[in-house]
Amino acid sequence: MNLTKSTLIVLDKLDREGPMCPQDLAKSSGLAMRTVTLALKTLLRSKLCRRTPNLQDMRKPLYYADIEKVQELRRNAEIWRSMAHIHVIR
Repeated sequence: MNLTKSTLIVLDKLDREGPMCPQDLAKSSGLAMRTVTLALKTLLRSKLCRRTPNLQDMRKPLYYADIEKVQELRRNAEIWRSMAHIHVIR
């Protein structure tokens, strides 16, 4: 899985702030709308988030982070960091 910095920013926003529509993600993150859209496509393909209809405004779907997969991604990142640290120390 190859996640860019902007994709990780969007994922972090969804994880910390809950479900959001793309427009709100763009405002909250300071990223361009196109960047947010591409990040959401990547996250959907990677199954790190899901899209649901927004019953209050059907033009603005909501995106949710898959909390279990985000936690797994964080654990894997910690393992890689610790392995890199051990390798550097030797």
